Amino acid sequence: MTVRQSEGSASLLDLATRLVADLRRLFEQRLELLKAELTLEATRVARAVGVLMAGAIGTVLGALFLLVALGLWIGNLIDSTPGGLAIVGAGLTVTGLVAGLLAIKRLERRRLARATASELRRDAEWIRNGA
Repeated sequence: MTVRQSEGSASLLDLATRLVADLRRLFEQRLELLKAELTLEATRVARAVGVLMAGAIGTVLGALFLLVALGLWIGNLIDSTPGGLAIVGAGLTVTGLVAGLLAIKRLERRRLARATASELRRDAEWIRNGA
């Protein structure tokens, strides 16, 4: 009878050891998944920033001569070349600010792997308290 109890204790110990090992492996796999998701998200953000920069540079360079011509034309209309250029500059500034704010909002909408991070925190807490 005592032999069976020690065998049962050994098998329970073995089961507990395997359970802890499996939980550790699950935790490590979740951590790797989180790393992969964060890397993917960082790549997407970098691409969005690159496209934003390319668009901004292209827009500024492509529209430069049109803006100067528009400023000169408005300056002729109001009999003040500096005034015409100032009006065009103000319009361009407002347009740039709106575009920048829209880009910032788009980047803020991205969620950084919230579900995986939440599950990882929950698993770590469970392992700390349960195992």
